[in-house]
Amino acid sequence: MGLRSMVIAMDITVVGTGLASLAPERATITLSAAHEGADKAQVLARTSELVQALTTEIARLRDHESKPTTWSAVLPIGTRSWRPWSEKGEVLPLRHAASSTIRIKFRDFRALSGFADAWGGVEGITLGGVEWTLTEEVQKKTEREVLAQAVEQARDRAQVLATAGGGGRVRCIELADPGLLSDRASAEMAPKAMAMRSGAYAGDSGGSGGIEIAPQDVEVEAQINARFVADVADPSGEPAARG
Repeated sequence: MGLRSMVIAMDITVVGTGLASLAPERATITLSAAHEGADKAQVLARTSELVQALTTEIARLRDHESKPTTWSAVLPIGTRSWRPWSEKGEVLPLRHAASSTIRIKFRDFRALSGFADAWGGVEGITLGGVEWTLTEEVQKKTEREVLAQAVEQARDRAQVLATAGGGGRVRCIELADPGLLSDRASAEMAPKAMAMRSGAYAGDSGGSGGIEIAPQDVEVEAQINARFVADVADPSGEPAARG
């Protein structure tokens, strides 16, 4: 009586990652226009004048024939008042502040640098960060490509594991965003399904050339959890049937 090999299924669970790095197509700069002082009316008036000047500049950029900007937002002016304390613990007269946040999206990065250079030194203006992004069409296309790349990587990883374990060709039985596989034990395999990272505003160049803004690549990353099976021959199988 001979022995025959049984075929058993090897379960393999892996994480697949895809990553793409692209030059940015858009840059959104954030800045604040604000003044502070003892006279509330004067503070509000100075801030309003500054916001109006910025609004005029935004309109000029929007209507320029080269169309360097694609979008902008000027938030309403907010005010606050407080009583500061002296070093001796004495309550000082009221102080007042008024501020507005402005965001402008540029397609022309040279125009962005010129804007930051011109307005960065204006009293009451504080430049924040620059968010580098892709257009919506390119973003969606890249996300699809990166997701497919993550699945391909997961399959390659699973095949390496299967081959090393004595198994054959892997077959995919489940794909999911991180934490969504049917086996709850895999819930903490990866924290994010899709992420986009971009560089920020480079800041003051420290020289006479004004403010230096260096575009940084936008990274689009995807992670997936995947489960595969591969057939493995078990030599300790059942007795073979008589011929």
